[in-house]
Amino acid sequence: MKIKQLIQAMLLLLTLIVMLTLPAYALSAPADLELKIEQLTNQLEAKRLEYHIPGMAIAVVKDDEIVMAQGFGVMDLQKNTPVTAETLFSIGSSSKAFTATMMAMLVEQKKLAWDGLVSEQLPAYQFEVDNQKLPITYRDMLSHRTGYTRNDLLWANGQASSKLILKTATQAEPVDEFRKNFYYNNVMYLAAGQAMAAVTGKSWDHLLKEMILNPLGMNSTTSVHEDAIAQPQTALGYQWNDATEQHDLMPRRNLNNVAPAGGIYSNVNDMAQWLRFQLNGGLLNKGQKHQQQLVSQAQLQQTHEPQIEIAAGIDYGMGWMLRQWQNHQVIEHGGNIDGYGAQVALLPDSNLGYVLLTNITATPLQQASMAMVWEHLADKQTTESPPALQAPDYQPFTGEYHANFGPFKEVLFTFLVKADGTPAVDVPGQMVYELIDPDETGKWFFKMTDTISVSFDRSADGAVVAMRMQQNGMNFELPRKGYEIESEVEPGTFDEFLGLYDSKLLNGQIKALVQNQRLTLDIPNQMAFELDLPDGEGFRQFRIKSDTSVKFVRNEAGVVTAVELYKNKAELVETASKAENMSTEVLPTVDEIMQLRQSKARKKALMKNDGFVLMGEVKVKSAGITGQVKTQFDNHSNFKQVMDFGVFGHTTVVVNKTQGSTYGINPYTEFHGKYLKQIQRENPAVDADWRDYYDSIKVTGTSEIDGKAVYKVLLKAQDLPAVTVYIDQLSGDVLKARTQVLIPSMGSINMRIEYQDYREKHGLRLPFKTTINNPMMGEVMVEYTGFLAKQKFDPLEFEISQSK
Repeated sequence: MKIKQLIQAMLLLLTLIVMLTLPAYALSAPADLELKIEQLTNQLEAKRLEYHIPGMAIAVVKDDEIVMAQGFGVMDLQKNTPVTAETLFSIGSSSKAFTATMMAMLVEQKKLAWDGLVSEQLPAYQFEVDNQKLPITYRDMLSHRTGYTRNDLLWANGQASSKLILKTATQAEPVDEFRKNFYYNNVMYLAAGQAMAAVTGKSWDHLLKEMILNPLGMNSTTSVHEDAIAQPQTALGYQWNDATEQHDLMPRRNLNNVAPAGGIYSNVNDMAQWLRFQLNGGLLNKGQKHQQQLVSQAQLQQTHEPQIEIAAGIDYGMGWMLRQWQNHQVIEHGGNIDGYGAQVALLPDSNLGYVLLTNITATPLQQASMAMVWEHLADKQTTESPPALQAPDYQPFTGEYHANFGPFKEVLFTFLVKADGTPAVDVPGQMVYELIDPDETGKWFFKMTDTISVSFDRSADGAVVAMRMQQNGMNFELPRKGYEIESEVEPGTFDEFLGLYDSKLLNGQIKALVQNQRLTLDIPNQMAFELDLPDGEGFRQFRIKSDTSVKFVRNEAGVVTAVELYKNKAELVETASKAENMSTEVLPTVDEIMQLRQSKARKKALMKNDGFVLMGEVKVKSAGITGQVKTQFDNHSNFKQVMDFGVFGHTTVVVNKTQGSTYGINPYTEFHGKYLKQIQRENPAVDADWRDYYDSIKVTGTSEIDGKAVYKVLLKAQDLPAVTVYIDQLSGDVLKARTQVLIPSMGSINMRIEYQDYREKHGLRLPFKTTINNPMMGEVMVEYTGFLAKQKFDPLEFEISQSK
C-alpha cells in the first residue's frame, strides 16, 4: 500500500488454391472488397469515438496490394488538423519486430547467431546468478525468456545513456529461473541493438535505415526522436482521463536511449511496405524485375516461431506475439508509449496484414481491431456456409455476478447489452469487454481476443445461475447475485476434511474449508480453490483448473491425516500433513481488530504530533538501482513522497485533501475521481484508523505467515479495488497485503506487499521496511532509516501546481 505510485504509468485461411480443390477459398471481387472496406471503415470510426481516440490511421495489405490506407479524426485537438495516411505516430514496441528482423539479416550474413552469447559482442553485459554466469543468447533476449523483468526505470526519463543503462541492468536481480517463463524486458532489446552496432561498427539507427527503411522506401520513418518531433505531420499524443472525461496532452518521451525496443515513428503508408515485406517472407518487390530477397524466408521465419509461452494459446516469437484466430496463425505486436498506441498484425494464411496507429496512450481498439479486420477481409470459404445461428435472447443473462478469484475480492462483474445491441461484460477497474454471440459449445468469446470467453450455468428449471470465465487454462465460476448455490451433498459431509495442512512446498498451511457449499482448499499466497466431488479413484479436481487435483489420505482407523496434491492425476506434487490440535475458528469483530491495532491511541498520537517525515532508501531490484526516498505526511490529509534515482530521474507525488498530482520521470499528471481516492490512501496516516478511509471492513478468516497466526481482513472503498490485509494476531501489525492498482488508460495491476521492521515512534507504529511485488516491475523495497515528528510544513509543500 506504500509507493504503489512508483509503478504508475508505466499489459488472430489457407493460401489461394485452385477452384477445383475443396475446401476452396476465393478472393473477393473488387466491388465486394470495396463494400467490406466501407463496412470496416464505419466500424473503426464508431469504435474510435467510443474509445475516445482523437485520431488514428490504418493501412491494410491483401495479396501484396495496399487495399486501404486512410486517416480518421485529428492529429491535433486544438488545431483540429485531420489525420491522413502520411501522419506520423510513435509505433512504440511494434519497433521490436524491426530489431528482430535486423538480427535475422545479420544471422543470414553469419555476423551473428541466434544462439550466440551476447557477451561475445558486449563483454560487460553479463549476468550472474549464484555466482554462475548466465549464457544469455540473442534468442533469449529477443523472446523475453531471461528471467529478468521490466527495468524501464533505467531509460524512462531519457537522460541515462545506452551504455549506462546496460551497465546498470547487469546489477538487477532476476524474478524467475532462466528460460522458464516469459518476462517482458525492453532493455534486452537495447542490448541486441548495441550488439549489432558492435559487430558492424554502425549504430542501430544507421543499420535500421540501411537494412530496412531505405530498401523498403520507408522514407518518412525515423528512429531519431529529434527528427520525428520536428516534422509538422507528427501527431500530438493524448491520454483519455476517465475521471475528468477530457483528453490530457502528453509530452513526447525521448526514446533515443532505448530505440531498438520502441523508438520508431512511422506512418501507415510506410508501414504498409513493412507488412508486404513480412508477408512476402523477406522478399522485396515481389514479382517485379528487380525483386530482391533481403533476408531468407528461413531466417525471417525464426522470428515468427514460438520461443516461449506467454499464456495458454499465446506465445512469443522474436519481436512478435503469436496466437490463433479460427485455427489460423496470427503474428502481431502492439506498441504503447505516452500519447500513442499501435497495432501491427499479420494473418499469413489469408496473405493479409494491417497496421493501426493512434494518438492515444493505450486503447482497447489495438487488440479489438484484429478481429474486425480478419472478419471483414480474411479469405472466406466458397463452399456451403453453415446455417446462421439465431441471435440469442440476452435478457436471461443480464445482471451481476460475484467474482472472487485471483485479485478480485467480492467484486461484481456485470453482463450487459450496449446501446448498439452488443453483449458485453463490465469488469470493474478494467473496461467493458464486448462479446461475440455464443458458439455451438455455449462460449461467448471476447471480441478483442479469442483466448478469453464466458459461458453460463443454468439450474434445473433453466434459470441462469452463474457465469464462467475461461482464461489461461482456468475456468472461473462467478455465481449470480442473489443466487444461493445448492449443496451437492448432505450437511456435515465435509467436516472430517476441514482444518489446516502443513505444506513445506508452499511454505505455509493449506486450509480446508467450505465455500459456496463446496469443499475448498485455500492455498497460501494464492487463492481459495473449490473442489469437485471425488471421482472413482478418489481424485477431487480443482473446479477452475482441470489439471490439478487432490486426494485425502486416511490412516488405518479411517481418519483423514493428509492431503495429496497432484498434477494431471499422475504426478504427485506434495503430501501435506494435517495439523494437530485443531480448534474451532472464532473470528474477531471489526471493533476487536481495531482494539488489537490500538487504532484509538494511534489516531490520538497522529493528531497530537502533527507533521512527520520518513527518510531512507528505495531499491528497485529489477533495475539494479537504489535511490533516496523522503515521505512527509500530517494529520490534515497532506502527503508528499519524493524518490530520487539520480541520473535515472525522480518521481514526486503530492496529495492534499482535495487534490493530488505526480511528476518527474513520468509527465505531470493530476489525480481525479477514483485515482485521487486511491493515492490519498497511500498516506501512512491512513493506517491509524481504517474506519476513516474505507466503507467496509470485514474479517474473513485466519491463516499463517512465516509461522505467525494472522487474521485476514478485507478493506473496501467505493470505486476502488478491495485490499486484503493479513494482521498478526498478537501485535495487530499488517504483515502482508494484496490488492490491485488502477492505472489510467491501462486498467489495473496486481500488487503484493509485505511489511516488516515495525517500530513505535511518537505513538505511531510504522513498518520501516516495505517490499512491493508486481508482475511489471518485480520487487521494489523501501527501507526507512530516519524519522521525525512534530514537523511544521510550509503549506506550499502540498500545493498542486503544474509549474513544479
